[in-house]
Amino acid sequence: MRSSEKILNLIIIFSLMLAAQMGKLAMGNDSTSRLESLVNGLPETIEEWGKSPDVTVYDADNLYTYINGGAELYISYKFINLISQPYVTVEDDEIKIDIFDMGSPQNAYGIFSHSREAIDDFVGSNIESEYAGGLLTFWKGRYYVSILAYPETNSRKLVVQRLARKIAAHIQEESVKPRIVGLLPADKLQPYSVRYFRHYTWMNMYHFFSNKNLLNIENETEGVMAKYMVDAGKPAVLILLDYLNESAAADAQDSFKHNFMAGVKDEYAHDADQLWTGCVRKKDLLVIVVDAPGLETAQRLVQGVK
Repeated sequence: MRSSEKILNLIIIFSLMLAAQMGKLAMGNDSTSRLESLVNGLPETIEEWGKSPDVTVYDADNLYTYINGGAELYISYKFINLISQPYVTVEDDEIKIDIFDMGSPQNAYGIFSHSREAIDDFVGSNIESEYAGGLLTFWKGRYYVSILAYPETNSRKLVVQRLARKIAAHIQEESVKPRIVGLLPADKLQPYSVRYFRHYTWMNMYHFFSNKNLLNIENETEGVMAKYMVDAGKPAVLILLDYLNESAAADAQDSFKHNFMAGVKDEYAHDADQLWTGCVRKKDLLVIVVDAPGLETAQRLVQGVK
């Protein structure tokens, strides 16, 4: 290659890198503006609580300084920015509002679904939320919101509810769940067990598989898992993984059978405890069932995927 061509290629590469970086900065700036607009729409005072001037914005580079040991969870769901807005009293009590811009409703739903144990209508009848012990979490549109008022009192609970409803009223985006969640069969489903994920680590939530990414779950891969109370014993777990193409799904199926089903050629196998495991591919969708009490149960769960 001639020197002039090399120089031209270097210029092109540099331009693409610069454009990507500028795009990232622009996205971050837009996100910050949206978050600031949400907190600016909150009242300056509510009951004896007043807005603190100590408002902080975090991004993926410094989130760990605010959420020590938990930042990786949010980053795995393509977190963009977080704004933290406290409300305080003259006695230095605090209500802390954290609003996360997750980039899409699907990612916001994923964070909300990650650890919630119930769903209530604390914020509104059309908003999925969970309130317990002074902590409220909910999602709407691309945003995941956490409001902490501890220790809990009845008056603080009402203030949290009022603040949450004002935030939700300012969010105009639709709360669209990931398409893959709708593929789960409804029969025997424990609705609060549904977990949506995009990182292989979270597959170990209900059943340990491996600390390694043996199923090639990348950023483009979508996953959902849920528990099914198919009998009085241990619940069965159903996992759906949606890959970019059939080839990637077939490779993941081969890896699962090799690593977790002792290399069997069949789609179903049982372990020493007579619990059944299944791994079936439907084009680019991989359907896995574990801890099923019988072969028919495992097959019924897989066949129930829409």
